[in-house]
Order: sequence, then C-alpha cells, then structure tokens
Amino acid sequence: MAKLMYSLKLALMEQRITALPRGAITSTQQTQKVKAFAQFVAHIYATWVTCERVVDAAWNDLQLYRHLQAYKSVDKGIAESALKALGRHLWNLTGEILPLALFSDKVLAAERRALADAIMEHKPADFPVRVPREQCGADFGKQKFPALSPSSRLADLANADCWLGIQHLHIDPAFLALSTEDWVTNAAFQARLANVQAINTFNDCAEQGVKLASDFVGAAKSEQHLQNVLQAVQHDGSLQPNLRRSKRKMAEAKN
Repeated sequence: MAKLMYSLKLALMEQRITALPRGAITSTQQTQKVKAFAQFVAHIYATWVTCERVVDAAWNDLQLYRHLQAYKSVDKGIAESALKALGRHLWNLTGEILPLALFSDKVLAAERRALADAIMEHKPADFPVRVPREQCGADFGKQKFPALSPSSRLADLANADCWLGIQHLHIDPAFLALSTEDWVTNAAFQARLANVQAINTFNDCAEQGVKLASDFVGAAKSEQHLQNVLQAVQHDGSLQPNLRRSKRKMAEAKN
C-alpha cells in the first residue's frame, strides 16, 4: 500500500518533477512506467481492494478478472501481468468458499439463483463430505483453482466441494430450492446471513501469528535457546492430531 500511494504521488506531481534537473527523482522511462501504474491503480486495483466482506469476495475477484481482460485494450503488458498474479490467488473462487456468494447483495438475484441450482446439481452421493474433491495431492492438499474465461459465471465454478463449505459454515441448505425472493424471509437463510456477513476478507490474525512466531525464533540469541524453542514447537505439534497421518491410516485399514 505504501508503494501504491508513493507511485500515485509521483504521478500527480509529474509536471513539477519534470521541471527538476534530469534524473533528480525519476528518469524519462520511469516516469512513463509510474504513470501507467497509477492509471492501473485508479481504474482497476482501487475498485478491487475495497472489498471488505468475504461474502462479496468471489464476485469481486470474478469482476477483477473481467476488468483485467478488458484492460488489455489499454495496457496489455500490465493486464497480462496482473492476470498471471491473480491466477495464483483464486482461493475465493474455489468450491469451499463459493457458497458465501449466495449471501452477497452485490451478486444479482439471477446469478445467485443459477449458483444455487449449480450447487444442488453437484451434491455428492456420499454427503456429508469429509475431504475436498478438487485438490492437488492427497488428503488435505492445496485446492485446484478454477479455469476462468471472459464468459465465466459463479455458477460455472460450482463443484462438489461447495457442500464441504456448506458443512463448515453450518449452513442449512433448505433455502437453496426456494426462489431468491423468498430467501429474505426464510429462517434457514436468515440464521446464517448475519454470521457470514460478519466475516471480513483480511488475514491480519494470520499475519500477526506468523510475525509473532518469526520474531520469537529470531529472538534466540544462542543455539541452546533456539533448540529450546524448536522443542517447544515439536511438543505442541505432538499434542495436535495429524490429519494427514490419521487419514492415511484409515485408508490403509480399509485396504
């Protein structure tokens, strides 16, 4: 964010900067790049980063994808670079997170109806679901990101993992069969609406936890202190169930 704001200031003060001796702040090539970046921020990035509710995240990311496709006509290089980066961060469009879009007032009623129909069509026979279906690797591996196209809709991204998300969020799927007009008066829908809308899209807690852990390890002034820290981490890990190991043992027992 600091780099973004600094770039915008450079773009706004372009005329004053060009009046300074050549190369005092930026070169001619750098000035053009800063201007192009500022234009991208103002037209694309600023509208995407304002998303505060996780229920709007799927819609917001899909809109960003569409805007980047259109932005190719303005600056193909920046658009393709941004699309490549977005392709590594499509978590909000995976099956487990997608049901949250049903509670977004930014998604049109027709889109939510289509998404609800698609989710019901993908209901697995072995419901309730225990592990994700669309993932890389065994057990609890990284989820596979959806393949997007300019015509992609939220409904097109639905899969069996949507039901895993419904389970985790304790959503009563009874309202899915109703028309969207009836959702606002449906008890099953209203029971989860306030809860899911309170979830924000920031991962401050996770980042603070990582920072705390890294600072704690970095505070080790001696090899003995470091070993003590590592032993404490190992001990804590031994107290927690190993999901991968338990899943593998269950599979071996069945065989």
